[in-house]
Amino acid sequence: MTIVFANLRGRTAHATGAGAFAVSAVALIAGCSNSSVLDLKVGDCIQLPNTETAVTIDRTSCSEEHRGEVSAVVKTNPNGADDAFPGASKLNSQAEEACVSSFTDYVGSNYVTSSLDVSWLVPTEQSWKDGDRHIACVVYAQGDQKLTQSVKDSNL
Repeated sequence: MTIVFANLRGRTAHATGAGAFAVSAVALIAGCSNSSVLDLKVGDCIQLPNTETAVTIDRTSCSEEHRGEVSAVVKTNPNGADDAFPGASKLNSQAEEACVSSFTDYVGSNYVTSSLDVSWLVPTEQSWKDGDRHIACVVYAQGDQKLTQSVKDSNL
């Protein structure tokens, strides 16, 4: 999957200076469990990787320092698994619409006025060939700030 930090607020927010990132292997840190990005579920708190594509990602307790929280998981291809890869641009457009529209229901505050931001993980062409058809929306603190609790219904 590819992780995209959106520039929805007129700025690019990211951990490493790149516009998008992900990971093929991540080091374990205290309190984290290394999981497939395909296993992410709503409410999972995660450490965001610092590369462009990810196969695994570190999940952690929401009470521990973390960079993001999965706020929605959306199926991208309701027409079936055999459809051709739609391209990164189309997937990112779908992700932006889904992630921004689900933000208020998850966080409890309007995206425009929130102190939080949203990014997403979308299938790569290779993961699409392997059957990946999901977008994972990730709410995160702006800049390099860390979260130390769940953002669900936080009104932040």
